Amino acid sequence: MATPGNPHGQQARRVGIVGAGRSRQGLGPFLARAFAADGWRIVGVSGRDSAGAARAAAELGAGLGQPVAPFASARELAAAVDLLVVATPVEVHLDGLEAALGAGVPCLCEKPLVGLAQVDAGLRCIAEFGRRGIPLFENCQWPLVLPALHALHPELAAGPVRSVAMGLSPSLPGRAMVEDSLSHLLSLLQAAATVEANVCDVVQRDASPTAERNLVEFTVGGPAGPIDVSLHLQQCPTQPRPAWLAVNGRRIDRRIGAGYAISFVAADGREMKVRDPLHELVYRVGQSLSHGPRERTEAPADLALRLRLYAAVLQALG
Repeated sequence: MATPGNPHGQQARRVGIVGAGRSRQGLGPFLARAFAADGWRIVGVSGRDSAGAARAAAELGAGLGQPVAPFASARELAAAVDLLVVATPVEVHLDGLEAALGAGVPCLCEKPLVGLAQVDAGLRCIAEFGRRGIPLFENCQWPLVLPALHALHPELAAGPVRSVAMGLSPSLPGRAMVEDSLSHLLSLLQAAATVEANVCDVVQRDASPTAERNLVEFTVGGPAGPIDVSLHLQQCPTQPRPAWLAVNGRRIDRRIGAGYAISFVAADGREMKVRDPLHELVYRVGQSLSHGPRERTEAPADLALRLRLYAAVLQALG
């Protein structure tokens, strides 16, 4: 039977965080807290060096009120846990993915799975996770908001998806703004419609390295016809950051209230409260590992397609 501190009804499982510090606005501490709230035991962390790991372990342990051990490397950490969380800067995601593969443990990796320069290696990793039956998850939470969109706009059920749009507010400007946000848009697109790997008509409004606003547009093919996709970006260095999504022009905006309560609001003022998508994603990871993929999880083919789309859009932007 599940208990309040362990909703999955079993002995607390062990999770390790690769990159638990807050450099570059990292999500490591947020993921650690979400897993702890879901009944996992945070075993340890690893960082770019021993000093960084020790510092991150001390800070995280103080915040969680429990001891967290520093590990010398991602590989050593992976050997001591039931799930490895990779929350490092993207250029070293591949090290974390390979550490999880080496230990044969499931992995939740921050988006994107790898950067543009490592796409081929990333695709090989995805294939190896699939071949060995080791679960791999990407930290893309926006598909979990689609039920709220459909509840506020039930008319969306009547026809095929013709357009998908998102508005996000990353902390960094320029190219980094696109690279940081694109996987969110692509995961939403994949959840909303069946899509193919072909991408065309890729354009952006402002390619400058200091752009604080940008609009990236492209078209993706699908069995029901082409889908127009757009990513609206505005730099916002502090929380709360504006965010919205739309399918076929039906839009909902995120609203963050007291205590980080999250809801989504339609243009006519109708509002729906939702669970924090990060906590919902963590819960579904736990459900998938406990009982099999009864909740929505992604197959390796979904992850590989998203990475190919990611690379195609960025390469087209130059």
